Amino acid sequence: MHPLANLFRQWRYLFLLGALLLLLVIQPMISGFGTAGWLFDIMLALVMVMLVLVLTRDKGWRVIACVLCVPAATLSIGSHFLNPSAQQICLFAGHAIGALFFIAVTGKIIQSIFMSREISLDSIFGAICGYLLLGVAWGLMYTMLHTFNSESFQFDAAIGRQIEQGDNSRHVFIYFSFVTLTTIGYGDISPLSTPPRTLAWVKAVTGQLYLAVLIAGLMSALIATKRN
Repeated sequence: MHPLANLFRQWRYLFLLGALLLLLVIQPMISGFGTAGWLFDIMLALVMVMLVLVLTRDKGWRVIACVLCVPAATLSIGSHFLNPSAQQICLFAGHAIGALFFIAVTGKIIQSIFMSREISLDSIFGAICGYLLLGVAWGLMYTMLHTFNSESFQFDAAIGRQIEQGDNSRHVFIYFSFVTLTTIGYGDISPLSTPPRTLAWVKAVTGQLYLAVLIAGLMSALIATKRN
């Protein structure tokens, strides 16, 4: 096996974590240079490519990954070459498919942790990736709700001005997603209608259950490792 392929196989979740940090940390930091929209979707496509590579050892998931990631990445990036009305439709579809895929992959990561006979450092990275993928998935769903109905959320004055800039809305809703996931709740963004409120409480519960299930999975793997 090629050394690079072997390295990726051993540290696949670390590579995925790197792609997620580019999307969630580095990309927002440089978005002030007027590249927020297209750069976000390029980084999102990179995360999807990494997920396809991570899942290559499982034939069924490899097929699912390709079927969902190809149209999601194509629609998200291709939308920037279309007129505004068509752009919104393509972004909506691309982000919807991406969010669905991220949630499914998070479930797969949890399953792999429970089925693992030993804990590795990369397993820990995988657990972190699952948590971050949940945040991105819900952030995309909040963005879609706002696109569909601009009165779905209430913002304070500063965030309201950022939302009006368009491309920054995705950063704002991913921020709101992680604030809800961790149940911090600063109050600068509030869901007004039933769909975002439902997503918000489901997200909060999901975040707490993820941590509880994750700890149980890691403890099970640790006990199995000590027995062996």
